[in-house]
Amino acid sequence: MDNFELIDLKGLYCLAEGIQFRFDLQFFAAEDEGRTEEPTEYKRRKAREEGNIPRSQELTAIIVFLLGFWTVALIGGFIYNSFVRIMRYYMENILTLKLSKDSIVPFFLDMLWLSSSSVLPLMIAGIISAIVASFLQGGIIFSTKKISLNFGKMFSNIGPNFMKMFWSRETLFNLAKSILKVIGVFTVAFILINERLAEMITISRMDLVDAFSLICSIIFQFVSFSGLLLLIFAIGDYAFQRFIYTESLKMTKQEIKEEFKEMEGNPEIKARIREMERRLLSRRMIQEIPKADVVITNPIHIAVALKYEPSFMNAPVVVAKGEGPFAERIKSIARENNVYILENKPLARELYKKVEVGQEVPPELFMAVAKILSLVYQMRGSVAA
Repeated sequence: MDNFELIDLKGLYCLAEGIQFRFDLQFFAAEDEGRTEEPTEYKRRKAREEGNIPRSQELTAIIVFLLGFWTVALIGGFIYNSFVRIMRYYMENILTLKLSKDSIVPFFLDMLWLSSSSVLPLMIAGIISAIVASFLQGGIIFSTKKISLNFGKMFSNIGPNFMKMFWSRETLFNLAKSILKVIGVFTVAFILINERLAEMITISRMDLVDAFSLICSIIFQFVSFSGLLLLIFAIGDYAFQRFIYTESLKMTKQEIKEEFKEMEGNPEIKARIREMERRLLSRRMIQEIPKADVVITNPIHIAVALKYEPSFMNAPVVVAKGEGPFAERIKSIARENNVYILENKPLARELYKKVEVGQEVPPELFMAVAKILSLVYQMRGSVAA
C-alpha cells in the first residue's frame, strides 16, 4: 500500500510511483442536478418553435457531399463537354477579337448562361440533398430566436462554457469520433490500395486515357466507401445530438408543476371558479323553480324541476336539479310556490343522470314526461274547477 491508494466512490484513481492520474466518474452525471424528469410535449413543442431541435452538421455535410460527388460522377461527361463549349466560345470571341462595344453585353450574358447551365445539375443536387438532410433531422424551421443576441446569457456563463470547450461529454465524444474517423478512412485507403495495387503498378505503361480512367475509378471507390463510412459516423453523431438535446430539455419536478399550472391553470383558482359557477347556477335554478310546472322526485335523494311552454319550447326543459340537501331545498321552494311535486323514481334518476340544467328532455323520455305533465294539467284543471 506504499505506492497505491484505494479508490473512493467519486473517482477512479490510477497510481504509479510518483504519478497520479484521476478520472472523475461524476463527470458522466447529469449536469443539472435535479433535472431527472423527461421533457413534456409542451416543452418540446416550445423548443421547436424557437428553432431548438437536434441537428448534426456532420450528417448534413456528408449527405450534401456524397450526393454532389455522385452527381458529378454520373454527369461528368456532360459537365466536361459544357466546359469545352464554354472555352471554345471564349476563344472564338475573345482571342479572335470579334467582340465590339455592342456585342460585349450579349457575350457576357451567353457566358453566364453557359456556365450556369453547366453547373445547374450540381446545384440542384446540392439543394435537394440539403433539403433531404434537413427533413431527416426534423424538417425546415424558420425562427429568429437562434440568431437573437443575448449578452446576459453570453457573459453569465463564461467560465462553465470555457471549461466545456475542453472538458465535456461533447468534447470527449467529438475527440473519440475524430480519432475513429481518421482510423476508418486510413483503413479504407489501405484496403483499397492493397486490392488494386497490381493495377496501380502498371499505370506507367498505360496510355493517357486508360491511366486517367483508372485514377478516376480508384478515386470514386475511395471517396464513396469513405463517404459511406463517414455517413455512419454522422448518423451516430445525430443520435448523440438527440441524446444531448433530450438531456438539455429535462425538467425538475417543480418545473413540471409550474408548467401544469401554466397549461391547465392554477388548481386553486380553477376550484374557486368552479365554486363560483356552482353558486351562480344554484342561484339561477332557485329563481327558476317557482316558474316550473312540476318537480319529479326520487323521492328523497333526487329532485328535478321541469317547465314546458308549448308556444316556444320544442320539449320540456330541466330548469333545476339536485340531490341530497339541495334536492330538499328544491322541494321546499316548490311547496312555497305551489309547484306540484310528484314521485317517480326511475324517471327522476334518468333525468338527473342524462339531462343538464337548461337542456330539453331527450326523445326517449318524452312519453314518461308527457304522462307526468298530463297528470299535472289534470290536477290543475280539477283545482280550477
